[in-house]
Amino acid sequence: MGACEARGTGPGWAAVVLAAGQGTRMRSNLPKVLHPLLGRPLVLHVLTALQDLAVDRVVVVVGHGADAVREVLGGLPVSVAVQEAQLGTAHAVAAARPCLEDWRGPVLILCGDTPLVRPETLGAFMAAHLEGGRTLSVLTARVADPAGYGRILRSGEGGRLVRIVEERDAGAAERAVDEINTGIYAVESGFLFRALSAVRPENAQGEYYLTDIVEIGVASGMDVDGEPLASAEEALGVNSRAELARAEAVLLRRLRRRWMDSGVSFELAESVYLEPTVELEADVVVGPHAVLRGRTRVGAGARIGPFALLQDAEVPGGAEVPPFSHLVGRCRAAGG
Repeated sequence: MGACEARGTGPGWAAVVLAAGQGTRMRSNLPKVLHPLLGRPLVLHVLTALQDLAVDRVVVVVGHGADAVREVLGGLPVSVAVQEAQLGTAHAVAAARPCLEDWRGPVLILCGDTPLVRPETLGAFMAAHLEGGRTLSVLTARVADPAGYGRILRSGEGGRLVRIVEERDAGAAERAVDEINTGIYAVESGFLFRALSAVRPENAQGEYYLTDIVEIGVASGMDVDGEPLASAEEALGVNSRAELARAEAVLLRRLRRRWMDSGVSFELAESVYLEPTVELEADVVVGPHAVLRGRTRVGAGARIGPFALLQDAEVPGGAEVPPFSHLVGRCRAAGG
């Protein structure tokens, strides 16, 4: 990790991850992006999603609790930019400019509090941006309850994206729109920083909105459009403890399904907690209300009893962990 480390100038992709916000609705002294989700901070879920993509340079913009966020990012191949005052999302992206001054390729922009977006989704979005020859693409989603999100305004039914209006600036008709901005953008670098220079804080929040670059691009005759997201749940941004719990439920469901597809059985599956770093082999059976954390490894055919807690534990194949057991640290369960 370093301040503006250069790793190529394009024509590949750069990514800017916005991680400067305080997250006042979390009611916490901990920076929002550091709240744990399945054993790792929110922002690391986003960075993990970028790992398998063709991204040559990653810039994380920090602000509130910058030192704590830097510590979590230590050792990762990312550059860090600092937004000294939190004056809006456009201002945050502008803080990354010194790290992208020499960049000539497209830039992917996303928020550090969106842990549900899949790498496959980002990859398809990036490909659509390039294939469409666009200057700016916005990932959008249709949701049942758009409250709190910026609304996507198009030129007629199903038309091209012309504007994004934030909820506090929206009229009644605009608030009725169910297509929202996910906060994920693909944009050509040359246009991006020209457009950011033109953004003004003329809105209800008095902030520099990144969404304004859509209108700037349209007015300049640029090719701008929205790319719909197939699964709206991926658009969830975590701004409160309740949304953190929702994100946890989604990720747990995905994890359990992945392991079931690999030959693992869960009894009363919805009650089992496990983290992405856990490894399970075929024919493992996990009982109700079991908790599997950290670097736990469970060998083929082992059984984990109800209410067992395993933290960085090793269970050999065929072993049986009794109900209510606690295996913590480098404990190794007896073999079967």
